[in-house]
Amino acid sequence: MNWFIKVFSSILAVFIFSASGDITAYAPLDKDNLKMNFTVISDGHLEGNNSQKHKNYGELFLDLSSADAQSRALIMCGDNTMNGQVAEMSMLYGLMNKYNTIENVLMAVGNHDICPGSHNMGDYDKLKERFISFNNAFLEHKIDNLYHSQIIDGYHFIILSSDTDAGIAQYISPEQFAWLDHELEAASQSGKPVFLFSHWPLNDVFADVWQEGHVGEQSEELYNMLTKYDNRIFFFTGHLHMGIFENGYGLSETGNITYINIPSFGSENDDGGADVQDTGMGYQVEVYDNELVLRVRNFVEHEWTNYEYRLDI
Repeated sequence: MNWFIKVFSSILAVFIFSASGDITAYAPLDKDNLKMNFTVISDGHLEGNNSQKHKNYGELFLDLSSADAQSRALIMCGDNTMNGQVAEMSMLYGLMNKYNTIENVLMAVGNHDICPGSHNMGDYDKLKERFISFNNAFLEHKIDNLYHSQIIDGYHFIILSSDTDAGIAQYISPEQFAWLDHELEAASQSGKPVFLFSHWPLNDVFADVWQEGHVGEQSEELYNMLTKYDNRIFFFTGHLHMGIFENGYGLSETGNITYINIPSFGSENDDGGADVQDTGMGYQVEVYDNELVLRVRNFVEHEWTNYEYRLDI
């Protein structure tokens, strides 16, 4: 089956996107002292009949390939497709296979990827199996579950998921909690910050944007797990389509955890009435000895925004 998926996806990529031409190279703020860098996007919502969303992903991969210091990882934080359909997954991975040059690609799921409903077809188990199959057919980072992790340059990257159809919320099984406990304990021994990714933010972080757009009933349990060890955690989430606000409104901090909202890459950023609502945006993250720099880039227009945040490690 994998060979058929790869051939079909490669053919689709040829027809749905044409490269836009040369892109000006761009560099990190301080290349000589850069420890590592990575790219985070969310809510690309690739849709079979929406050519703009095909273009968004194609331009993203071209933009990343033009970086002077290539990202060590690309993380897609859920709702990568609109409906989780075979055709949409084939388009996404076909574009990735043709244009992506990032070695480490880590995929998280969102409700649109795995939860059946008015926007999706099939049951949860079928959509889960499809997500894992495409991941393992195309990516070096193989997974056997929707939650997974990878250590890159000594830094722990942890991806959370939902373990059943919970609608627009998240359900974390006892097995995933036990796994997360082990991951956080191991990461605490490294002395480095932990990079955590989930489609769903905790309930009390950005609640005034979209009341229902959060973890749900297990939010407090997840928070207690994240504070169990003395880890410095940078927690990236999407789902809210809240865009970029003045004064760091999309950032929140509690103790050793910094919560970072990712603007929607593929759909309108209007749920929070954001100051900047453009699609195509995501974070270019630069890691230095004592600080993390979040640079908001429009990967489709191939330009930096005026938004940049410096966070202590």
